Amino acid sequence: MPIYPEPHSTEWFEALLRTNPQQASMSSMVVKQAGRTDVCSICGDDPAADYKVLGAKGEETVASIRLCEDCRDIRTKMHGEKYAAL
Repeated sequence: MPIYPEPHSTEWFEALLRTNPQQASMSSMVVKQAGRTDVCSICGDDPAADYKVLGAKGEETVASIRLCEDCRDIRTKMHGEKYAAL
């Protein structure tokens, strides 16, 4: 069953590191460069909102993310991902 920890929390990074180390590393760099945690997990832009990734499958899959509007739209168009406010 997917899990929905608060994006950029310690729990979120730990879970993401287990299931998707590349994304965990990239998001960690973005947050560190921004100097704060309330930014987009992909590009570091502000404003960003917290979302559930709908339809995520797999035990322990991290199905929460913080995205700006542009990154959310790109991921929806490129990967067909759907989101709901967290």
